[in-house]
Amino acid sequence: MDKSALNRATDSTSAPTPGYLYNDIAKSCSTSPQVCIETVQFLTSKLSKNNPHVKKKCLKVLAKACVHPSTRGMLKRAVVQNPTAVTAIKEATQWRGTMDAVTGDQWNVEVREAAKECLEAVYSDAGETGQSQLAGGGMTGLGGGGM
Repeated sequence: MDKSALNRATDSTSAPTPGYLYNDIAKSCSTSPQVCIETVQFLTSKLSKNNPHVKKKCLKVLAKACVHPSTRGMLKRAVVQNPTAVTAIKEATQWRGTMDAVTGDQWNVEVREAAKECLEAVYSDAGETGQSQLAGGGMTGLGGGGM
């Protein structure tokens, strides 16, 4: 687990997370299931912070890493098998933070939207290679005729 990349990806500023960090985190998760478990635990512990930027970024990292092809579904399994992580994500869908004087409730809404995206990514079958091939239908031959 690359803690420095995770800390940079989930910092408390309003600046967006650089895209290359999502790839780096997903590739580090593809090394072993234990790394996936540690990454999920780390991000779940950071979800308990009250900063909306940290919450949103943790959820985005989880969502993007879950659907990344290099993880081969290992990160999804690690999230689903960790009841604390699932509970934290579900709680984030209803999270209400303090209102900001300038942006109002915008950051809190973004956290809730990121939590919904994260749940969709964790429970989707789109990243699984076997499922996407089976969804295309039956086999077709060269004769091509529908008689």
